[in-house]
Amino acid sequence: MNYSYFFLTILVLFYTFTRIHASDDGFKREKTHLKKDPRDYTDRDVDSLFEEWEDNDEDVLPDDERHDYFLRKPRPMIRPEDLVGKQPEHIMKVSKQGQTLMMFATVSGSPTRRETEEITQIWWWGLKNALYDVTRHVIDDNRILLVLNDGSQAFEIKDFLVQQERCKEVTIDNRPYYGKGATEDDKLKKKEL
Repeated sequence: MNYSYFFLTILVLFYTFTRIHASDDGFKREKTHLKKDPRDYTDRDVDSLFEEWEDNDEDVLPDDERHDYFLRKPRPMIRPEDLVGKQPEHIMKVSKQGQTLMMFATVSGSPTRRETEEITQIWWWGLKNALYDVTRHVIDDNRILLVLNDGSQAFEIKDFLVQQERCKEVTIDNRPYYGKGATEDDKLKKKEL
């Protein structure tokens, strides 16, 4: 009888010790985050802090507000018979949905690089305010590269850009679209090539 009480007591002590030790590690991890200066965090500290945040977060973001929305978005199934008789713009819009697309825009006149940055910054803010996910890169004194996360928005963005006074040309997949800043000479030069 004494052996069974002794064995039961040892078992309870062992169980209590393991539970205290297991919860003690979690407490130490949290405590180290509290004592460290945030500038001294390592990647591991930041990752564990992010995991704690996600575990304790009760709010779940909708799919379209998550940072990887375009990566997880399924690509549409395209059947060739559905595209017969459609305009090329519609075909490109359907085929580029959910894909990254690059388009170029040219500023009219002979602007400096700084002028190009200022003009295209205004265009970029207009696109951002219209909720288009666009990244802008100045690649030349009068030319910019726009990277779209969803290629199906390319023609809507093109329509916005060609209405701008200083937009000379927008190029999508090597096809030029002329804006208000283009002259007749610019349009004729492209046709001759």
